[in-house]
Amino acid sequence: MTFIESIYEKAKADKRTIAIPESTNEVMLRTAVKVQADGICQIVLVGDPAAIQNKAQELGLDLSGIRIADVADEDFKNQLLDTYEQSPKKVMGRKFVAKRIGDPLYLATLMEAVGEVDATIAGIDTTTYEFVLAANSIIGMAPGCETASGLQILELEEFQGEKDKFIGISDGAVNVEPTIEQHAGIAIASCDTFKTITGIEARCAFLSYSTDGSGGMSAPVKKVREAVALAQKIRPDLKIDGEFQFDAALVPSVGKKKVKRPSEVAGQANVLITPDAAGCNICGKAIQFTSKCRSYGPVYQGFRLPILDCSRGMDETIAYDNIALLCLQAQAAKR
Repeated sequence: MTFIESIYEKAKADKRTIAIPESTNEVMLRTAVKVQADGICQIVLVGDPAAIQNKAQELGLDLSGIRIADVADEDFKNQLLDTYEQSPKKVMGRKFVAKRIGDPLYLATLMEAVGEVDATIAGIDTTTYEFVLAANSIIGMAPGCETASGLQILELEEFQGEKDKFIGISDGAVNVEPTIEQHAGIAIASCDTFKTITGIEARCAFLSYSTDGSGGMSAPVKKVREAVALAQKIRPDLKIDGEFQFDAALVPSVGKKKVKRPSEVAGQANVLITPDAAGCNICGKAIQFTSKCRSYGPVYQGFRLPILDCSRGMDETIAYDNIALLCLQAQAAKR
């Protein structure tokens, strides 16, 4: 059984309910029908029922058994608002939320916040900024988390002789230039997400152009070092180390040569924390498009409840896989 096949089976074993606010998007709609038919999850399409049905008819899709949440149903929205208003975990006041839930994205996140659904997926027709803003405003952040972030997971057919190598890379989705506190939080969240998704213990390396001070103590290196120290202090149970160059983090022989001290991460890393969004985007795409690999995510982390922001170029295969991954996050959130 392949990795992604194991994800499908885990999703089916504890079925979750996933909201799709981009409910007239062809990729989303086709994928919604398939994941529900295959028993991966229950789907709730959020939007205008007539528009959704018309699009489904145009595509030759049967929506039987799929629930549609109507953005124009005032009674339903008021019920959600009543529940949200009484929740100790609410983020914004009723008036703020009520003004926005005519938008399917905000209605979906409200449904998730009150337990009507377990997770939300969007991103083909929605910018990352819009999705993060909605989730932050309605769902809120996990306790003690400084920032949201995204973890891309790459499954390489082979790396340095190792078969089926998994690498997590963060954060190229939200934080353009993270603070020291945000940087540490991204690493901690990435370790937890990586373990949840892959079942593999995270060995987390903070990347830099320097390995253990080999590039001097410039401001960027000092910042990474301080973030490493903070992450280690907050979560001493995790294997987090750095600063490392890319090869020192991933290649055992290089890690052993360059890191002249005991390290459970050097040369063995499977989670890479880049200094900024540019580095993450470049690093992730360089691996993705120059090697034989399968990409998942970015899986969002740091919010109180799970969401997944898709690439705008996502096809049905990637959408299907991402929904299955999101189901695992939703299962973990319930536990």
